[in-house]
Amino acid sequence: MRHELDKGPSATSTRRRVKIRQPADGEERPRATERGLACADAVRPLTHRDISAIVDLAGAVFPDNRWPTPAACEAYVRDLFLANPWRDDELPSWVSEDRSGLTGFCGVVPRRMSFRGREIRVAVSTSFMVHPRARGNLSALALAQKVINGPQDLTLTDGATPEACRLWRGIGGVVPPLYNLHWVQPLRPLRYALSVLGRRSRVVRAVSLGLRPLADLRAAVAGRGRSAEAEPEELLDRPLSTADMAARTSFIARRRELAPIYEADSLDWLLERMAGDDRKGPLRARAVLRRGELIGWYVYYACAGGVGEVVQIAAGDSAHASVWNRLLNDARRERVLALRGRLQPELIDALAASRSWLRVEGPHMLVHSRHAAISEAIERGSAFLTRLDGEWWIRVATG
Repeated sequence: MRHELDKGPSATSTRRRVKIRQPADGEERPRATERGLACADAVRPLTHRDISAIVDLAGAVFPDNRWPTPAACEAYVRDLFLANPWRDDELPSWVSEDRSGLTGFCGVVPRRMSFRGREIRVAVSTSFMVHPRARGNLSALALAQKVINGPQDLTLTDGATPEACRLWRGIGGVVPPLYNLHWVQPLRPLRYALSVLGRRSRVVRAVSLGLRPLADLRAAVAGRGRSAEAEPEELLDRPLSTADMAARTSFIARRRELAPIYEADSLDWLLERMAGDDRKGPLRARAVLRRGELIGWYVYYACAGGVGEVVQIAAGDSAHASVWNRLLNDARRERVLALRGRLQPELIDALAASRSWLRVEGPHMLVHSRHAAISEAIERGSAFLTRLDGEWWIRVATG
């Protein structure tokens, strides 16, 4: 099967947006129809005047959110959807409304990616919410269709609920199985097991407090042996710069058909906002070098005494195990009980060697593209897609 995206210069060599030819002979994925939406509320692009109403809507849909004040949430929403470094007037966020006010919202954050060496436009769908009074009409469907019928080549989200998965499939979207696997890597197994059980039982929680010193001693003895074996002298790490990420991602992901295009300025903006979510722990971004040459990096939340969420692991050919082991040792030093992340297919061997646990659980990644080749590449696992590239880091609903 030939596709126009197979040809042309590297994505990083030009900023010109590339329009993709519609594939012939039935290759195109049809746009979702907008017929039958007479009962839906009116749908229009988000404006600055809507921000306070979006905050009120989030409070009605997500009453357990932890925003300290409405003003803090307003500032976050305005910055995220109307001032992000990728903003594009052709890829707006959308609201639905009736005579009483806003009834729904679907945020869009544009991103840049490359597919087979050519730049494509991506719309990250996020913070999808519908007011309880509008759940009996077709507002949710109308919002979803407005988003996926935009001019982008790919729409994705990675914070979806099971209900959203059903809606997504109904409008022609795909739930790629590999990118919906999540892994857990215990680092202090006894303490981690006690923490999991303690969340379920007050009795176990009380007993676990008395067992923690023993668990810490066991982890310390085991950790010394692992560190001596797993840290070759030629491996070093240092703070990761966004310039390194921007310059090296295309090389690291060169065997993948789909990969993000990073720029240092936009990465600075993104990582600054991720670091602001301090409830997950401090954000650590470390470059791994072998004999002075950068071979990869890792980005994760170092939650001491808890579970560290892994955002991204990047490694060149044959360096996946080295970068993975460096991450594990760094997390142990930071006293993280376990690491958790979404599967990156290129890391399967390293995960298997460490006996990580794999689970099918939410939040879910969903994708939609009119170009069958893009969706098929993601379903095959031929994409470098991490939590840095979707909506996982966005916290409108949680605070």
